[in-house]
Amino acid sequence: MISRYAFLRQTLVAAFILAGNAVSAESFSVSLGERALGMLTYDVQGGVATMISTMDNTPLGVFNGTFQGQSDGRQYRSLSKSSRKTREIATRSDNGRVVDTIVSPQDERTDLSDPAMVPADVIDPVATLGRFIDASGCPDAFRIYDGRRAILVQPVSGAQAGSALVCEMSYRVTHGPGHLSPLYIKSISVTLTYHMAEEQSLQQMEFGAAGFDLRIARVN
Repeated sequence: MISRYAFLRQTLVAAFILAGNAVSAESFSVSLGERALGMLTYDVQGGVATMISTMDNTPLGVFNGTFQGQSDGRQYRSLSKSSRKTREIATRSDNGRVVDTIVSPQDERTDLSDPAMVPADVIDPVATLGRFIDASGCPDAFRIYDGRRAILVQPVSGAQAGSALVCEMSYRVTHGPGHLSPLYIKSISVTLTYHMAEEQSLQQMEFGAAGFDLRIARVN
């Protein structure tokens, strides 16, 4: 088991170095109201997608930390670090079914860390961002699995005004614990805004829950 985690960590480090040097990476600022929290980048190299987020200005530093994830559509690996904890996750899927999940430390596992408990036809968090970015029109419904919970994302409405397409989505944890202990948020409203003048381009994502409005806006 230790060797598997060592491999996970080494693979992630190599991927993040490549992503950090990739000029094609898409960058987004992350803010809460008027407060800038950090940055998010997304890049695809050789069929492997990498997502890196850094939060260094959250209120009282409570949620400061980093998230680094990599996905080729079948294998997903992530490493998250905060002032409170460090967590590593690796999943492997076959035809949309999860067949293997590793979570470290062990006490971060949930009932949904057992592949037998995971619904069919799920994608990982890195692939989720890719689906938002690469959407044609508003995204269709899909399920997410992050190693600890399963989430259903569904379209609510979509409207185009001029060169802007606004897609309202619902995000609901259907299996496993909610997000952000001790809040355990299970329902989030999502608003995606695309620029449609020449080709569809994701400009902004807004997430609303428990009185918080998180905004992720394109920088390049």
